[in-house]
Amino acid sequence: MHIRRTLLSSLACLALLTHCAHSKGPVPATGPGPVVATHRGPVQGQAYADGSAAFLGIPYAAPPTGARRWRAPEAPEAWTTPRDATRFGSVCPQVEMFSGKPMEATSEDCLTLNVWTPALQPATRAPVMVWIHGGGFTMGATNLEMYDGTALSHSGVVVVSMNYRLGALGFLGHPALSAESPGKASGNHGLMDQRLALQWVRDNIAAFGGDPDNVTLFGESAGAISACLQMVSPQAQGLFHRVIAQSGTCYLTGVPLKDPGTPQEDSSEERGLRFARELGCTGEDVPGCLRTKTPAELLAASGAALDLLKPHIGFGPIVDGDVLPAAPRQLLAEGRYAKVPLLLGTNGDEGTLFTMKAKLDTVEQYEEAMRVRSPRHAEELLRLYPAKSFASPHAAYDHMLRDALFLCPARRLARTVVEHGQPVYAYQFTYEPKSFFGIPFMKMGAFHAAELPFVFGAEKGRLTLSSDTERELSRKVIGYWSRFAARSNPNGEGATEWPAYTREGEPHLVINTQFSHGARLDQAHCDTLESFGL
Repeated sequence: MHIRRTLLSSLACLALLTHCAHSKGPVPATGPGPVVATHRGPVQGQAYADGSAAFLGIPYAAPPTGARRWRAPEAPEAWTTPRDATRFGSVCPQVEMFSGKPMEATSEDCLTLNVWTPALQPATRAPVMVWIHGGGFTMGATNLEMYDGTALSHSGVVVVSMNYRLGALGFLGHPALSAESPGKASGNHGLMDQRLALQWVRDNIAAFGGDPDNVTLFGESAGAISACLQMVSPQAQGLFHRVIAQSGTCYLTGVPLKDPGTPQEDSSEERGLRFARELGCTGEDVPGCLRTKTPAELLAASGAALDLLKPHIGFGPIVDGDVLPAAPRQLLAEGRYAKVPLLLGTNGDEGTLFTMKAKLDTVEQYEEAMRVRSPRHAEELLRLYPAKSFASPHAAYDHMLRDALFLCPARRLARTVVEHGQPVYAYQFTYEPKSFFGIPFMKMGAFHAAELPFVFGAEKGRLTLSSDTERELSRKVIGYWSRFAARSNPNGEGATEWPAYTREGEPHLVINTQFSHGARLDQAHCDTLESFGL
């Protein structure tokens, strides 16, 4: 259904959290910054008076430019002089969310990562948490102020975040690109970037005080989808040992590389052919032609249709037979995935961020939006989510989006992983922030991405936690996340007990200023949606 096929472009609305000045963090220590030797060369970061340190903008791959564009990432050239690691690397090419125009000050030479460490020479190596940012696979970067790893690292974990190729530069499939690939596949270069960053962590993180045998992969939105996809990708096996998935799973990923032979289904290569024709690349050397195009030209041909009410298919991960040997739902059902402990959940009002500008004031507008959005199942969905059962038609649509794109896929992933014997801890985040980006009373409830300032402990900038109550909530959330990263169990002394998820009662933790226990994750709606093929 169209709800599934448009998820990736919908999640790009997370880029509402636009690029901002990086928050300052703790007090810097005096004197030269610490130097750490990586396998490719030494890096010099910033030390802080409390003994922690940050290393920013470390290249984990060679620039994917020229002949390297749309190829698997390669290790960067080695260097011998300490490399300055006190500033973030470049942002990968992408468009501005609302204007659709190419974002300024970006570069294809963007495959860098960042490390925040509580101590460079700890008595014992610290757990490692590797963050994958969201943005619908078309937007986002690690230099966003909400992804500052300082506060999270103070819980005793080493935090790593990485940039990866986005949009057409990261996920373009085309028959000619597939033909020149060793695996005879194309379209998942952004996922390959993520995997190489994980390999960098395996090979280098011990020098930063981290334990390469205790790595948790975590992400939100497209980042959570990515973590799920790395779970089912055979090539990523063994590179991480736990997963935290915030508001995203890989159940809705299913676009095939090749033409499936059905008129209703599009393929990555078919999209790539249309994309190349738009750019005038139709001759014998299509890859060569595409590699002559500037990022701005590629972005212009990609389009920027982010309207959640209209069907749109953008660039994102695809089932290529190589990185993803089969549809994730099949791999998960068959138990062909990394058997690791899982912590996952969603927010209470996931849909509101995506529809805040939508015209859904009347029942007629609601019904038309549903028919445009999901023509195959519109009538069933309207019966399942009748406008009269909600505060408004807008609220009905928001609730349907929350269930179809977030809550029900998360429930299905939790049930599948538990069935295969791995521990799962599920949550619902229901706290409504008092302000966001300095704007008070946005009235969107616990919207998509509302938990991010609490996971990262935002201390400064426009996402600063606004009260002692919010700071205490963040402290508790960080405690749960870091304990799970350390030992696969988020529980700890003095914390509200977090029950392990089971298929029978579906117990989960409700995260708010007062923590509580919940059960039955909207079972009736989710069972029906699953019968539709979600």
